[in-house]
Amino acid sequence: MDLKRISGLPGWILHRLFTSYWLLAVCAVLAALPFALAILWLDREAATAWLLARDLATVATADTAKDFTGVAAGVNAAFITLYFSITLIVLSMAAGNLGARLIDRWIERPLVRVSLAGLSFSMIVSLVAMLATDAEADLADTPLLLVGVVALLQAINVAMLSVSLHDLGRTMFVDTSIDRLCVDACKRSIDLEPVERSTRSEHVVLRAPREGYVEDIDLAKLRNIACDGSAVTLHVAPGQHVLKGEPILCSPSDLDENQVKSAIAIGPYRSDAQGPVFRIRLLAEIAARALSPAINDFYTAIACADKLAAVMESQVDSWIDDDRDPALKGCPELVLLGQDFRGLFEDPMSAFRQAACQYPSVSIRMIDNYARIAARIEREGGPAQLIDFIRDLARHLRDHADSVTQYGMDKRSINAAFDNGFGDGNTAGGHA
Repeated sequence: MDLKRISGLPGWILHRLFTSYWLLAVCAVLAALPFALAILWLDREAATAWLLARDLATVATADTAKDFTGVAAGVNAAFITLYFSITLIVLSMAAGNLGARLIDRWIERPLVRVSLAGLSFSMIVSLVAMLATDAEADLADTPLLLVGVVALLQAINVAMLSVSLHDLGRTMFVDTSIDRLCVDACKRSIDLEPVERSTRSEHVVLRAPREGYVEDIDLAKLRNIACDGSAVTLHVAPGQHVLKGEPILCSPSDLDENQVKSAIAIGPYRSDAQGPVFRIRLLAEIAARALSPAINDFYTAIACADKLAAVMESQVDSWIDDDRDPALKGCPELVLLGQDFRGLFEDPMSAFRQAACQYPSVSIRMIDNYARIAARIEREGGPAQLIDFIRDLARHLRDHADSVTQYGMDKRSINAAFDNGFGDGNTAGGHA
């Protein structure tokens, strides 16, 4: 866990800014003009004469240079239009099939933003070259180096466009997004330790300044406050919805309200900046959408079930027993309610159960995954309460699926999956 990273309200604003679809393109446009003017200055000082002296002219006549730069500007405009159009079509289709919230992750991909920035940069340079070229001038007065740079940028853009269009095409392949979500969700955002459940009086209550979703929390800033002797209990977690005026933090000591509120970013909607909690819920959402009657893709739901199991296994160290509170490791005075294993998985796995219960194959696969996780935790001497929690998730899924399944063989298969994983004689079943 890196507590030195920029987080809290300033960090969330910077994240939204630097991962936006437009910022890199705007920076490229602003950088292209001084870059083109600098090349033009080099041409007029010595570059054109140097190229002509060595018979390295990039064009035969000034008229050819004018035509080429004009065509290059037009081609770049067409490329930008094409890229925008295909991007919107692909993302619209993919979002309809997989989930609209995946767009928040797709537009953050560096390749998409770099491609758009490269096309924008090249277009501005081409326009400057076209304006600086006189079709009736002598070749010695033609910006040959700038024309050569335009040709080089065109070659780079054609290659980048091919790669980018391939990348956009792969966007429709849902398994790549599911795997990437799993990898990102497995990353631990915080390290926790159990502390005695607090009974202290907390007369200082800070309330949410606006309605929205908790996007990010600057734990480094809150840790400094807590380590200065002011015990802090955080009542909200990333991804949680708060209403204006709801309590977000309590302490028995007076705190700097502005400082604390700047450590907690509240945004208008859920986003990838929330970390594992967003990605776990997004995996459950993709599974639910795949199981909807309009799509009916149970193999995608099974893939989500497998990845959710992998994420659960990676986060087992965040489990805190029911009679304890989760606190930031190394700072027991900073209590982080709802940020432990239960807070990460209880709600999304309930949503997964509600969607999967009508598909015996998906229910059986997830019950089996629960059993594998529980068995491994027990082999490694993990917490008994964690095994009980996972067993309860499996039992609720079994009961729900059994209640809606009408075919007798499917009912028997669902119950057999639970019995094989958690029944008598199984080590995971010893904690019932």
